[in-house]
Amino acid sequence: MDKSNKQYQHTSEVSPNYTVPVNQPSEGMAPDTAAPDASAPDGESKFRDTVKQAPVGMTILRGADFAVEMANEAYLRIVDRTEEELVGKSLFTGLPEVRAYVEPILLNVLHTGIAYHGNEFEVTLRRFGQPQQCYFNFVYQPLFDDDAENASGVMVVAIEVTQQVLSTQALQRSENQFRNLVTQSQFAKAIFKGPELVISIANESMLNIWRRRLDEVVGEKLVDVFPELKGQKFIELLNEVYTTAKIYRENEAVAYVDGPGGLKKHYLDFQYAPIFEMDGGVSGIMASVNDVTDKVTLRQQFAETADRLSLATDGTRLATWDLNIQTREIIHSGRMAVILGYDEDTVLSHAEMRDRLHPEDRHAIVEKAFQAALETGTYYYEARIIHRDQSVHWVRTQGKVIFGEGREPQRMLGTMMDITDRKESELALTTSEGKFRTLADSLPQFVWTADVAGNLNYFNRSMLSYTGHSGAEIERDGWLQLVHPDDREESWRLWIEAIREGGDFVFEHRLQRSNGEYRWYQCRAIPQRSADGTIEMWVGTSLDIHDNRLFIDQLETKVQERTQQLQVANSELIRTNMELAQFAYVASHDLQEPLRKIQTFATRILETENDNLSERGKDYFHRMQASSTRMQQLIIDLLAFSRANVAEKHLESTDLNLVLQNVKDQLSDIIQAENAVIKSDALPVREVIVYQFEQLFMNLIANALKFIGPNGAPVVEIRSGEVAGAAIPLPGADATRHYQYISFTDNGIGFDPQYKDRIFQVFQRLHNRSAYEGTGIGLAICKKIVENHKGLIDAVGKPGIGSTFIIYLPVES
Repeated sequence: MDKSNKQYQHTSEVSPNYTVPVNQPSEGMAPDTAAPDASAPDGESKFRDTVKQAPVGMTILRGADFAVEMANEAYLRIVDRTEEELVGKSLFTGLPEVRAYVEPILLNVLHTGIAYHGNEFEVTLRRFGQPQQCYFNFVYQPLFDDDAENASGVMVVAIEVTQQVLSTQALQRSENQFRNLVTQSQFAKAIFKGPELVISIANESMLNIWRRRLDEVVGEKLVDVFPELKGQKFIELLNEVYTTAKIYRENEAVAYVDGPGGLKKHYLDFQYAPIFEMDGGVSGIMASVNDVTDKVTLRQQFAETADRLSLATDGTRLATWDLNIQTREIIHSGRMAVILGYDEDTVLSHAEMRDRLHPEDRHAIVEKAFQAALETGTYYYEARIIHRDQSVHWVRTQGKVIFGEGREPQRMLGTMMDITDRKESELALTTSEGKFRTLADSLPQFVWTADVAGNLNYFNRSMLSYTGHSGAEIERDGWLQLVHPDDREESWRLWIEAIREGGDFVFEHRLQRSNGEYRWYQCRAIPQRSADGTIEMWVGTSLDIHDNRLFIDQLETKVQERTQQLQVANSELIRTNMELAQFAYVASHDLQEPLRKIQTFATRILETENDNLSERGKDYFHRMQASSTRMQQLIIDLLAFSRANVAEKHLESTDLNLVLQNVKDQLSDIIQAENAVIKSDALPVREVIVYQFEQLFMNLIANALKFIGPNGAPVVEIRSGEVAGAAIPLPGADATRHYQYISFTDNGIGFDPQYKDRIFQVFQRLHNRSAYEGTGIGLAICKKIVENHKGLIDAVGKPGIGSTFIIYLPVES
């Protein structure tokens, strides 16, 4: 206990266990605690005997220098002094080290006559030859002589509590360390106190699993915080641990915890451990929990994947396996057992599989590859296995490591294949090198080999004949001398890169012939590897592609020439379009001017010379006016069709309901005259060329008002919606897209469906001009406007029933 925080206080009473040997009671003492009459020799003797035999330290101090009048054995043991060293002398002569601590208190008691007592008072005593930190509970009781007003001395009663204080401090430190251990643990931990399982501590990891804040759980009963645990086994297990004081552990236990979306299924590894008190009783339980839901779910998914893969590979030579690296549990297909020499339905452990490996390959190849896979994530080896009948087979294993948090390897998935046939073939090929050389020399292609460092060491006869060099000369001077100077740098770079990385070498370069001519060759080299995957040599071929290369160069030249021709043609097309635009301008202005004059003069003649003209003459002039009007309309429609072809695509976000209303306002006279009804759904807002869509709506509605059927007043219904491209019965519809449609349905005269394509062509009419006016361009303009918006237009009709025109526009992404 720190000296600055020692505990002591005034007291007006002395503990009933102690009596004061004076003739009158001390100030404030109750009458029943008055000291016995010390003036009587027998009384004083009995008192001193009592003090000496007391189990607590007691001493009597007299005067202002606090001379030790007497000290019992318990007190002498406490301060480690003899009676000769202490009695008859000032207290501070025998115990100088306590003076600074107790003298102020003693003086206060002596002067005021008021008792003091202290609890766990800290003082440093020199005991057993060295200073020791000690703790005492004490009483300083003032002593009064007969009829004296002031105290003449102090009686000290002291009990050493050093061990209790140190034990309490150690227990507190232990408790703090334990709490720090719990709160700082990376694993989820919590402490439940008492049989009611009140939550005392929960670290951050546990709070994350609980999805609660610390202030929401501390001091609360576990079942009050998680009522969903009622009916689950966890509360019963906790009660059992509290009762039996035995640790309980379980892995991958299923628990249901309430969350934002309701009860969620979790898999937990947990341990319940009892917490013991000093007397050995259980005071609480420490719960350690690890949420392994992701791990279990992943393993289940892997198992399902392995089952599906096993089904997919049944009947093939490929076996599949799934290894838990932590537990070495393995799931494998039936083919795996067959490859290792067992029946297909045999279930093997990982250790049993390893036992089938050839002893020479187990450490040198397989275990080495396994350790490398834990670092790189890729598992590969070719090794021998021994069947139970002692026959030797070769297998190739490939796998991939799946890592968890902190890049800790969790699982490994892979395949195994029996490659005995291939290995035997390789062995046969190795032992028949002479045959290989004979075969290579018979080939017209160049065949060559190189060592692991990339140095060429064999060339077939065709290559030596072509170059005019011997094999020794090429080895001595290097093969790069045969390559065209312009190709040497890139050839060398790619060859060194293939040697360094172990990949294939593929390049096209020119090789010099013995007569100095260069020809194009495609060179390819692949590495030959040993059973453990290391490169042992390189085998290369060079194929003459000179004629093909020249042909390709010529073809590229022709393509460039054709491209230039197309560019010229495109420029000519642009110029032609500009001329057409100029023509359209002339048609719009210059050609209409004579027509306006013809109409004007014909009208004036009919007005001024009407009486002088015969009926036939009047008819001629009326026909002339009608023809000029039709020609003017034809020019206007041709101009509109031309503008629809070449118009600039100034798209604006437009509410088509406003476009429709504008068209209805322009046609209001005709609508009123024909007593027509126009019904419409809510139309979409789209990016359109506004004036073109006004013309589109104008033409479609005007047609419906023109071609009126026998069924009374015209009715036009306009509908809008969305449809999948696959459902549109028109060529050019994109089946992968969706389209907005706008349909115009009328109750007019309709048309024969066989003419539905014809009506969208320029100058195509299905009716006599005398019956229905028009130039036959309106629907062609409509089609061109829809195409300008990357859409489609369709027409459906029945004679005498009516027509429907449907516009399909792609949905904007």
